[in-house]
Amino acid sequence: MFDESRNPFTVDKEKLPRLPKWLRNSIPKFKFDELIEKMPLNGMTTVCKEAMCPNRGECISRGIVTVMILGSECTRGCTFCAVDRNEPLPVDPDEPQKMLDMVNYMDPLKYIVITAPTRDDLFDGGASQFRTVTEHIKVHRPDVKLELLIPDFQNQDFAFDEIIAAKPDMLCFDIQTVKELYKWVRPGFSYDKALELFSYFKEKAPDLNLKSGIMLGLGERKEEIVNLMQELYQHGVRYITLGQYLKPPEMKLPVIEYVPEDSYEYYREQAKKIGLWIQASPLTRSSYLADQFFEDSEAKEAKTNAKSHA
Repeated sequence: MFDESRNPFTVDKEKLPRLPKWLRNSIPKFKFDELIEKMPLNGMTTVCKEAMCPNRGECISRGIVTVMILGSECTRGCTFCAVDRNEPLPVDPDEPQKMLDMVNYMDPLKYIVITAPTRDDLFDGGASQFRTVTEHIKVHRPDVKLELLIPDFQNQDFAFDEIIAAKPDMLCFDIQTVKELYKWVRPGFSYDKALELFSYFKEKAPDLNLKSGIMLGLGERKEEIVNLMQELYQHGVRYITLGQYLKPPEMKLPVIEYVPEDSYEYYREQAKKIGLWIQASPLTRSSYLADQFFEDSEAKEAKTNAKSHA
């Protein structure tokens, strides 16, 4: 199934492209460091920092941050991710209140993304903690929209049921790449299992907004991305993000291509034909401008529904 000649790790380093000058975020990252120091994280951390997101300065300047629960140590070894791989700490029972303190500190706040590292050491992968944190915020801050960016929980149904019971406004799982490259990019999981994950949520919670993120620049082909978008749609996903993979320091997975802007325009057009809401640009990440993406798509959908009933 996998064409070994497409293994990104076998590409001659001398043939790999250099980071182009145009691929920069105009919002300095030092703003993130200045502002994050003032936030009452109380031992929690942000995926903005752990994953070295290129947008971390821009997002926090707008009052948006993606916070990690369940610690900052991952039990997997995805080749693209800069999150630490060390022995995880026990689940913190005070985490729901700590998260609420952070939400209240950022007031006024309309939208927050909650995520976590993969915790294969926990029987449910940490799904019950996602639910506990989400429900605690909903009780005290019902005005805040909540997006859960989840790990795969080893595709355990009872873990998925915990997430459904939490009733997030948006549920995201990043599929990351096309089927043809999956075993090299995400060796601890599989493309087919990712689609099964979405199918479960589609069947058990048909009203739940499903979202996924895709990285570009790993050697994927355009037709493979279009096919991926079609399969995501068929399995219930309605929101997707596409952005350029940028190699974190000391990570092994190389950048094979810096994808030009016209390709993003092509993907935007194809996604629209399929029926997907899409945000796509070189620096787009799964949680980049997540509040705006959600609000814009909800507004457009409401407008469409109004026209259909006119």
